[in-house]
Amino acid sequence: MNQRKTTMMQMSVDKYKDMKVLNKKFLSQKEGAELYSMGTETFRRLADEAGAVYRIGKKVLINAEVFEEYLESFRVWR
Repeated sequence: MNQRKTTMMQMSVDKYKDMKVLNKKFLSQKEGAELYSMGTETFRRLADEAGAVYRIGKKVLINAEVFEEYLESFRVWR
C-alpha cells in the first residue's frame, strides 16, 4: 500500500473516531479534554463545578450535555 493511501485511510479512521466522540452522551476525562481543547485537570474541575461527573466504581464519566450548558454560562458575547 502506498504512503498516500495509508494516510487517507488513517484520516478516515480519525474522522470516524471524532464523530463517534461528538455523538456520545458521556465522555471520559481524556475524550472531553481533547474535545474541548483543555487539560484533563481543567476539564475535570469544570465538570465537577457543572455537576456533570458520574462515578461508577473507579470509572469517571462526564455528561456532555450538562457540561455544554455550564460552559455556555462563560460565553462573553450573546
